[in-house]
Amino acid sequence: MPKAKIRSLCVLVGCSMSLVACGGKDDASKNAAAPAGNIQPPAITASTFPGSGKSKFTLADGPDVCFRAAAKQLGDTAKVSELTSFFSLAKDIDPTVSTTPGSMTSCIVQYQNPQDPRKLQQVSMDVTTGSFGPPTPVEITVMGGDATKFRLEDHLIALSQVNAAGLKAVMDGQKASMDQVYGKYGWSGVRLESPDGFDSKHTLRLDLDGRLASNDIKKGGYASISTDGKTIRRNFLKP
Repeated sequence: MPKAKIRSLCVLVGCSMSLVACGGKDDASKNAAAPAGNIQPPAITASTFPGSGKSKFTLADGPDVCFRAAAKQLGDTAKVSELTSFFSLAKDIDPTVSTTPGSMTSCIVQYQNPQDPRKLQQVSMDVTTGSFGPPTPVEITVMGGDATKFRLEDHLIALSQVNAAGLKAVMDGQKASMDQVYGKYGWSGVRLESPDGFDSKHTLRLDLDGRLASNDIKKGGYASISTDGKTIRRNFLKP
């Protein structure tokens, strides 16, 4: 079975409704042999989705605000592959931002099509109203493996099994450490990521962006956390 990483091109290249499950057995074993600490995905921050209107939700509503909205829309038993939410930064961190700091600028959910369990579909929130638009199909492509052995079930998790609310304690626990490195910073993303060559199960991800205390250079990082919201599996929050 290909240990494929499902990644939406809507996140990577902006609003394309494609989704790639990439990496086969050879790729997965090669990646798994590499030190996890040397692998850092491309930086995708709140400024990727700057937003314009006033958002109905903010990070103050909880790091799980998009997850709760998704559960209300789809039901907490809905099986999802990935969920992505971004939040705006303060102007002294990102001068291009035009929204109130902490405003949710994006909430996108990819989930199993209830009419055809072999397929995925996606809903995106209008953050000004808090309502999701109609579902759109997501195309799955398997790269570098035997596509006949790909099982979507291996890349799904029920929303009820994800405790994104637990991330608040993780965020609070990092404050002292972050204050030593950043003069100012903000949490810019909360995500659910599907299994890949480094994690055989889904993981939560926290994104952070800030200005270094030493020279005011803009830098950021991320941490991967278990889906119970308790255990930090990889910590790249510091530059």
